[in-house]
Order: sequence, then structure tokens, then C-alpha cells
Amino acid sequence: MKNKSISLQTLLKTVLAMLLLLSVFEACKKADDPVVVTPVDKTKLKARIDSANAIYTSAVEGVQVGNYEVGSKATFKNYIDAANIIYGNAAATQTDATNAYVNLGVGMTNFAGKRVQEIAAANLILYLKMDGNANDASGKGFNGALKAGAQPISATVTSGSVTQAVSWTGWGGSATNVPALTKDRYGVDGKAYTFDKGSNIEIPYNSVLNPAKEFTIALWARPTKINESSYMVSLNRWNGYKFQLQSANKPFLTVKTAPGKYIDKDNESPTLDVNKWYHLTVTYKSGAMTFYVNGTPVKTWTDVSGDPYAVKSNINLVIGQDLPSNLYQLNEKDDADGNNFNGPWGGYFTGDMDEIRMYNVVLSDTQVKSIYNAEKP
Repeated sequence: MKNKSISLQTLLKTVLAMLLLLSVFEACKKADDPVVVTPVDKTKLKARIDSANAIYTSAVEGVQVGNYEVGSKATFKNYIDAANIIYGNAAATQTDATNAYVNLGVGMTNFAGKRVQEIAAANLILYLKMDGNANDASGKGFNGALKAGAQPISATVTSGSVTQAVSWTGWGGSATNVPALTKDRYGVDGKAYTFDKGSNIEIPYNSVLNPAKEFTIALWARPTKINESSYMVSLNRWNGYKFQLQSANKPFLTVKTAPGKYIDKDNESPTLDVNKWYHLTVTYKSGAMTFYVNGTPVKTWTDVSGDPYAVKSNINLVIGQDLPSNLYQLNEKDDADGNNFNGPWGGYFTGDMDEIRMYNVVLSDTQVKSIYNAEKP
């Protein structure tokens, strides 16, 4: 029995030794096997780089239709350069190549958005160049008339079944206090209008000036005094829409969207300086109100909803004051058309204005920028 036990032990040792040798052999064999490396496919990346280079080479920066926003080519070139680095890197992985392909695609999309698109003539509904007059250059024929600010009144008016005496001292201007021609932002005489004490430009009401879905107002302004309610463009003030500067001298838009519902927002920042020209733009559609200063978007509000309300009364559009001056003799409050006159609840703009445009569409960032670049001093 003893000899048999020894034999089994020896056998076990022998088997273990053989297994050990076999594992060493297999390990050596695997180490000697060649490593199979899958080549990185950069074909799609190369094709996209070539396409991007062709677009970049042919692109022209400028403010004309078909041009690209000034400075946009340099940004696009950064995307192309980043893709070329990956394409030329022998150590780049397939994931690297795929990511570079996707990122360059993003750059191409962004650059395409910088292309200046034509604004259809039909979408420009008012254009006051103010080159010596208040005529409309949009082709729609909405010429303005120069008006003095609201004058002192003392009258008897009837509202419903109630007749009462009303009086008001007015803005302090005179019957001859109409907008006067002045220097524009280039310093050229007679190419802009200056406004004060309610002097205004009045444009006969037309439903075209009350867009049903969306709009853009763009103008050059040089405020010379900060007023509480510094109205620049107003269609029946809060019963339609009004673009003004508020008490901190920030652009401010009010849009009525339903009976009793008003959207009031400002640009938050910056606060405008007095005696300085600015290009001010605001766009509105349900879901977005955006303010621009000198072609740059400074604030977008998304907590806004509702289409612009259809003004029921034929109240004229006013530049430089909240309402047509003759309406201050009315003392109706919340009349059947949703108006609320009741005296001078609004205000007037003090300073200079020029190149007032209104569109019945929301302009893109690039379109707003192109107008500014084309007209800046």
C-alpha cells in the first residue's frame, strides 16, 4: 500500500508539471502571434473637409445678399483646421475621425446660418428714411405727416351717458412744435428728425401695420433725455404694440395678445447712454421676443405667447409719441374697442431718430446684423 501511495503522488506531480509547461507554451505562442489592427476609415472625413474648403474659398464676407457675416469665415476656418488635425494624425482612432466628421458638420451648418438672406420686399411694410421728409420708402405708400405734440385742452366730452368737463395742460410744446430735420448718425444735415415735447410723425392706420403673427421693428435712435415712457413707435400704445425706452433708458416692447393680456419686456442690458446713436431692433412672435443693440442680440424672452392683437379702431401709427395728439381730448376708459385714453397716460421721445423699418416677419440674427453693418457710421 505504501508503494502505491508514492506512485500516485508522483503521478500527480507529473501531471501538474505538464499542465504548467503547457500553459507556458500557450502564453508564449499568443505573445508571438501578430496583432491584427483595423485601419481607421477617414474617407467620409476627407470628403467633408474638401466640401468645407470649397465653401470657405468661395465665400465672401459683407452685407449684401449672398455674403457671409463679417468675421464668420475665421470661425468656420477653426472647424476646418480641427478636422485637418485629426485627418493628418496617424494615431487618431476611428472615434476621433467620427467626432471630427460630426464637429465639422456643425461648423458647416453654423456658417450657412451666417449667409445674408434676402428679405422679400413684401415683408417690408414701413420704411421711413427721413431724408428730408417723412415719406414711406417701402413702396406701400404709408407716408407720414409731421405733427405737434398734444396741446392744452379744455372741453366737454361725453362717454356713454356721462358728460363731463376735461382739461389738460399738454406736454408744454406749441402748435408749431413739429419734428425738425437734424443731422443723422454720419453728421449729415437734414437726414434725420429730432423730437421733443410730443412732436411726432403720424401715419394713417392700415391693417398692414398691425401684423397678425409676427413682426420686426428696427430703427436708429439717439436719445438726448431719459423719460419715463419714451415712445418711439406706437400703434394704440398698450392696446396694440409700442416700442419705447423706459425709465432706465432700456429698449422696451409691449404687445397686446388678447383682451386684458399684455406682454411687457425690456432688453435687461445694456442701459443706453444719452447723446449717442444706437441701432435698436426688436422681433416678436408667439414664443420669442428678441432685442438687439447695434446688430447684436442682447436678450431673448421665451416666456411669451400669443399672436399680436388686431387693433379694432382705426387709430393712426405714431412715431415719437404714444397716441395721435387729437385723441387726448377723449376721456373714455375701456371703451367698446378696448381703448383706454383718459388723458396723457403715455409719453414721448426726446432725441433723434432715423431709418425706421417695420417687417411683418421676424428677421434672423444675420439679417439684423447685415442691416446694422450696412448702415453703421
